[in-house]
Amino acid sequence: MLILGMSVLVVVAYANTPLPTKKQQDALRQESVITYADGSTLARIGTHREDIALKDVPQFVQNAVLAAEDRNFWTEPGISPTGIAGAIFRAATGGEVAGASTITQQLARNYWANLSQDRTVSRKFKEILISIRMGKEMDKKKILELYLNTVPFGRRSYGIQAASRAYFHKPVTEINESQAAMLAAMIQRPNYFATYGPASNPAKQALINRWNYVLDGMVEKGWLDQTKRASAKFPQTQKNWSDAPDDPNTGYLQDRVLRELKGLGIDESLLETGGLKITTTFDKGLQAYTNKLVKQMRKEKGLKSDIKFGLAAIDNKTGGVVAAYGGADYRKQQFDNSFQGNVQPGSSFKPIVLATALDQGISLKTTMDGRYKRTINGATFTNDSTSENGVYNLKQMTAMSINTAYVELGQKVQLTNVIDMAKKMGIPKETENLNPTYTSLPLGVIDASPVTMASVYSTFAAGGKHRQAHVIAKITDARGNPVMNNEHESLEKLPWQNPTTAFSEGVAADATDAMRAVVTSGTGKGASLGARPVAGKTGTTDENKSAWFVGYTPQLSTASAMWREDKSGNRKSLIGVGGYNQVYGGTVPAELFKRFMLKALEGKEITPFPPAVNGGQLAPWAKAKPEPSPSTSPSPSTSPSCRPGQNPPQPGCTPTTPTTPTSPSPPTGEGKPCNEFNMPLNCDPNLPPEGDKSWWCARPEHRNDPACRNEEPAGPNQGA
Repeated sequence: MLILGMSVLVVVAYANTPLPTKKQQDALRQESVITYADGSTLARIGTHREDIALKDVPQFVQNAVLAAEDRNFWTEPGISPTGIAGAIFRAATGGEVAGASTITQQLARNYWANLSQDRTVSRKFKEILISIRMGKEMDKKKILELYLNTVPFGRRSYGIQAASRAYFHKPVTEINESQAAMLAAMIQRPNYFATYGPASNPAKQALINRWNYVLDGMVEKGWLDQTKRASAKFPQTQKNWSDAPDDPNTGYLQDRVLRELKGLGIDESLLETGGLKITTTFDKGLQAYTNKLVKQMRKEKGLKSDIKFGLAAIDNKTGGVVAAYGGADYRKQQFDNSFQGNVQPGSSFKPIVLATALDQGISLKTTMDGRYKRTINGATFTNDSTSENGVYNLKQMTAMSINTAYVELGQKVQLTNVIDMAKKMGIPKETENLNPTYTSLPLGVIDASPVTMASVYSTFAAGGKHRQAHVIAKITDARGNPVMNNEHESLEKLPWQNPTTAFSEGVAADATDAMRAVVTSGTGKGASLGARPVAGKTGTTDENKSAWFVGYTPQLSTASAMWREDKSGNRKSLIGVGGYNQVYGGTVPAELFKRFMLKALEGKEITPFPPAVNGGQLAPWAKAKPEPSPSTSPSPSTSPSCRPGQNPPQPGCTPTTPTTPTSPSPPTGEGKPCNEFNMPLNCDPNLPPEGDKSWWCARPEHRNDPACRNEEPAGPNQGA
């Protein structure tokens, strides 16, 4: 009767113990992993658990776990009758209610909510009933999969995938039988076993004993060949508990990713528990080289810690940041030089003005007054050298960075239009000093970061298409499915994957032609990449407080910046640092750009830029004004004529159709030849200069001139 009564009680209890529906939150939490573009780990955030499908777990790994914890898993009903009998006996004799738990039982208490970890008879009884029901109602493969994804392994890791990364720094698909057996052995006492140190350490020896037990069990069940068992060696584990790099620079990259995730609507809670996989745009090898290069150049040139560097490189096809130098050590300074280091770009802003002019239909061959000293709108501007004093076309004044001509060009095309163009190309709308009342705007008086300037120049390289600079390429869950943000918006397609148009391909080609001259014959010759075509612009600011080189090839756009500041963050002059009388953009920044780009493009195909289209019309802004004759004199007008390409016209001007000159060259002046550095007003560019003619004869239109018959063409780094 007693046995019958107990049986009835068990049946009633079983009937009244349904399979739980509420799961423990700890069993659902998964860490999020941030990877480099190649898939290698950059950082891990949150609970160290990473789901993996059973089909992706190697069979010998599954067998190792079964050999360690439940060798009869596939045939038992969710519990081990002999094990249960032993546990009941120990409880009845005052012993501990522990041990003999099958995998199903372990899962029951680790996975379902409201099933405490207390070692009591009532809790054990409830665990048994739930385990029996799980064995009847759940597929065995599903039970094993859930177990492998939730069981603790030590090193704060939960689940076989996280454990494999914690101990061996590789996914579970890449470990061998010995490593699998060690992970399986860890399940029994994850907080006691030691994987390193001498074998005399009791915790290490206990783990070795358990490891042998697992391997022997695999042989016993026919899951491991005896030959492999005999050759098995206890595996060596990594000392670092994570496969994420522990270096002084990674923090800058992780911080930037977290900021971008927040902007996408992913908060810390989702990031720490949601098991996201965030693939970044960072190139692991190139990022490591960037950090090494800056450190090396600082040492070579004897630069102290008050000299700051910023360097950012962007993939022109995607807008993704492939490398960025944040600083020497994130653990000591969290300020990111490449994303937050906003300093004046100086003359590297001028190409934005150039793009505005070209977009308005103004030709590169348009000439402007580039006298050394000019007063415009009540402010006086000078060029860098008194030798820069004459008439320059748009290409020449870009190559030689003629300040006075560029200030006037800003007035001609209207600074409101320059500002609109700047925003289209990536300058943030809220940028301070982005003001049309500042006549000096073309000289780069705003503050901008290296990432911003690289993004601006990538617009030229991408044929006028602008792509927002970003560091996240893709976001999925642990199994590769699209995720939703906190606003329930799908992140399958990220906002920066849609480019916008800033200007035409023709404008981009002509602007590139002008900036190629910067490197071949202008202020940026130090950035030359040899046979590989490169375009760019130097930038040096007032009082020499910052120096830049921003340039690009068809593949990559890179901004290199250098500045100096004291411990309070006050900007100081670069004059005299590193043995330089004055640090120009064509010196240290150009060298940093060059050395970085040579590495970044090593082994890559040399791709030419699209040829210049020489579009637009010549604007008569620095030409001699011929005396009007009665037959050609226009009718008097109270309104000035609008300039070519002006759209919309300025208030009070009368639109006119400009006359296209019969020759693309500026009109002949007083018979004086033009000089590349010092062009007299109204000079004739078709006359050969006195003295060295090599630079003049190197131009295709002059090669057959009689004056060039005995001249050797100048190389790309010769001449002006």
